[in-house]
Amino acid sequence: MTAFHLRGDDEHRHLPGTDRSWGESWYHDFAATDGSYGGWVRLGLYPNLGVAWYWLAIVRAGEPLVLISDTTAACPGRDEPLAVRTAGYSTEWTCTEPLMAWRIKGQGRARTYANPADVFDPGHAGDGDVDLQYDLEWRGASVVFPYTMTTRYEQSAWVQGDVQIGTQHVDVYAPGQRDHSWGNRVWSFPWLWTAGHLPDNRWFHGVRTLVAGGSNLQVGYLAEPGRDLEVVEQVEVAFELDAAGLLVQAQLQIAGLDAQVTPELHAPVLIPSPDGVSSRFARSLCRFETTDGSIGRGWVELNLPVGSDPVTDTRTA
Repeated sequence: MTAFHLRGDDEHRHLPGTDRSWGESWYHDFAATDGSYGGWVRLGLYPNLGVAWYWLAIVRAGEPLVLISDTTAACPGRDEPLAVRTAGYSTEWTCTEPLMAWRIKGQGRARTYANPADVFDPGHAGDGDVDLQYDLEWRGASVVFPYTMTTRYEQSAWVQGDVQIGTQHVDVYAPGQRDHSWGNRVWSFPWLWTAGHLPDNRWFHGVRTLVAGGSNLQVGYLAEPGRDLEVVEQVEVAFELDAAGLLVQAQLQIAGLDAQVTPELHAPVLIPSPDGVSSRFARSLCRFETTDGSIGRGWVELNLPVGSDPVTDTRTA
């Protein structure tokens, strides 16, 4: 992994490495400030495998999870638009302003899950299908944050647009997050990723690997109006999972930010990883209540390789 100098051109595709599982991904999410709706979408390209991965998850209070999950689509060529089209869906990704704004559009037939944990059962085909369309824009709410140890960057954003699910319409205006990364993609170790928004236009992001007895990556940032983005190197977490592997509750510390985390809507996927280790990828829209009484929303992501034993309390690891 090599540090890099971030440029506007880095928003676009990069020359693949030689590793079989080399990949490049664009990752975007949003969460309504009252927790009533949210979603996340990821496009991952694996040119040496010839495939693209596409996930789209929409959650709404009192409604089933709506999910498109495909890891078998043909990878678009390097000179082709950043888009995937299959018999079941289509999606188009466009950087409209480098290091600031992206527009993502798509449509297709999605599956619904009344119990999101059923996504982890390969034999469960969902509870029904529904037509879905969306047109969303992510516009930066803070400067882009490049990692120093790998080719990856993150950005807090405001998200605006619309989602149509069957006959129901969701008018989206919500805080969110986006990231872009490329390199040798490994899914075989556990990690926690999180990002969210708090009142007074405060934002946070943190990631930590959860490997017992080893050196664990910790990195993130805090952002608030009138101050430079604060880079942090301390991300501590204690969390509880249910029997299916979905988050029940957590305590999060990102430098000086302490929050009680309560998942409100789950949107997981099951990953058949190219490195041979399947993962339960548990993503949840969460409520964050800080020690000063502020309440915000965002996402927590747990990558849980099948058979792994992740550290669930890093404060004592």
